[in-house]
Amino acid sequence: MEKTIGERLKQLVREKGMEQQEAAVQLNIKIPTFNGYVSNKREPSISKLKQLAAYFNVSDLPEEARSFILDSANKTYIELAMDIKERTITAAIKHNKEMKR
Repeated sequence: MEKTIGERLKQLVREKGMEQQEAAVQLNIKIPTFNGYVSNKREPSISKLKQLAAYFNVSDLPEEARSFILDSANKTYIELAMDIKERTITAAIKHNKEMKR
């Protein structure tokens, strides 16, 4: 089973012998934001994922996916996918709130 971003971040922080707070400070990411990534309550943007991958010197992406993301010609597709994802999450949250009423 594939690890979540949060699980992978937790592992990478541990492997560096750091605390989450320390990693957040070194990455210049607000501590609550970084903690949100680690707990899977927030999802980093593509640019943050690139920053995290560079900092931890890792890339868990297959080369084909990595090339697609890094190719500036695909920026529109990535932004569209992120927008669709965000709208889907927002709609699901709204639906869940309405179902609880």
